[in-house]
Amino acid sequence: MQLPLEYTLPQPQLRPEVVAAPSQAAKLRLLLEGDLNFHGQKGEDPLHALHPFPAKFPPALPRLFIRHLTGPGDHVLDPMMGSGTTILEAHRLGRVALGTDIDPLALRLVAAKANPPAPALFESAFHAVLTRARQMLENPQDLAVLRETRLDAPTRAFADYWFLPQTQQELLALSAAIEESPPAMQPFLRVVFSSIIIAKSGSVAQARDLSHTRPHKVAKAPRSAVEAFRAKARRALRLLAQMPPRPSVSPWLSEADAQRLPFATNSVHLIVTSPPYAANAIDYMRAHKFSLIWWGYSIRALGALRKEYIGGEALQGFEMEALPPAAMQAVAEVAAVDARKGKVLHRYFSEMRRGLSEMGRVLAPEGVAVLVVGESTMRGVPARVPQSLAAIGEQVGLRCVGIGERQLDRDRRMMPTRRGGIGSAIEKRMHSEYVLGFLKEGDVS
Repeated sequence: MQLPLEYTLPQPQLRPEVVAAPSQAAKLRLLLEGDLNFHGQKGEDPLHALHPFPAKFPPALPRLFIRHLTGPGDHVLDPMMGSGTTILEAHRLGRVALGTDIDPLALRLVAAKANPPAPALFESAFHAVLTRARQMLENPQDLAVLRETRLDAPTRAFADYWFLPQTQQELLALSAAIEESPPAMQPFLRVVFSSIIIAKSGSVAQARDLSHTRPHKVAKAPRSAVEAFRAKARRALRLLAQMPPRPSVSPWLSEADAQRLPFATNSVHLIVTSPPYAANAIDYMRAHKFSLIWWGYSIRALGALRKEYIGGEALQGFEMEALPPAAMQAVAEVAAVDARKGKVLHRYFSEMRRGLSEMGRVLAPEGVAVLVVGESTMRGVPARVPQSLAAIGEQVGLRCVGIGERQLDRDRRMMPTRRGGIGSAIEKRMHSEYVLGFLKEGDVS
């Protein structure tokens, strides 16, 4: 792929010993044995900070593997792209970035980051939204009708529990005003809108911990959603102004399940992804629905979609896969304590088996898949996720070159907040994660 002449690729900082390695397998092994913590390192693209998202890996992690294992124009895929960290880093480095997800907020967030508006155009657009929203607020009866029209009964009940009446009116006015904006501006405006609800602090909802996907009801003084939107829009404008140059070819994003990827066989050179935790340990939809209900989604529809997420707990009608002995042993150990939890873990490993099989299909010979995974504990029993996924990858024809370990910078990884010390199971285990490196068959070194 020919990049535009005016674009200068960032100079990669390569480790000489990795560059000199004789094969992709040797390079991958050296990278996995190196420092994978990246504490204190920030992303070079300011839009990484546009919207909170739980359990993001640091931009330096995908950047490391992209720089050493691919070249300009190569295809880099994240099939569970979440907030799009891999997508932005691959795009910035002149690779063809490919991303899929089924989470509506993730899809819109990455689309906004991947195709940001010019600062001047965005500034004009958000000022127009503020003006129009304030006009709508002068007619509360019209907004009441809009609420009845746009939110069905269960969704209205959810909104009434978590949002004050005045806040609901302001959110309806902002959402309707965004829908009147130029279509090209709407994705970015919607993400800014979402960031006033799903926030590290100061959410306009009557909730805390929304950015950690563990909302708790709290009574808070009313905060103007319109003023919160204005403040977040000004911040987004500053981020846009700081953006470095990017290639003109946009990333290719698709609403697709990682178990059924819409890419040709042997078409991808590198995959870097972070699969969900087992058993909904981090429940993305539990927080994302706070924003999505204002975009036309119903609570029932979002609940149904949540059941389709990898790592979910629904079991009815779910097809279990035959797993390698290491994974089946982990399932048996959990099932001995809690039979249903054992089945939930079997579901997770089955989903990951199908996902890894698809990754192997789309990878080109000597292509690499890097999975960043956390351990899960069910009823106090370790699920042995890294070892099980390594065995599952081997079962579907991928070669596990190695498993690296990295210590989490919890403040930047956005894990669930502490209250009164480390007590919960999730708090006890989320201090490190594992980086699995797979190579597609073809490189035998």
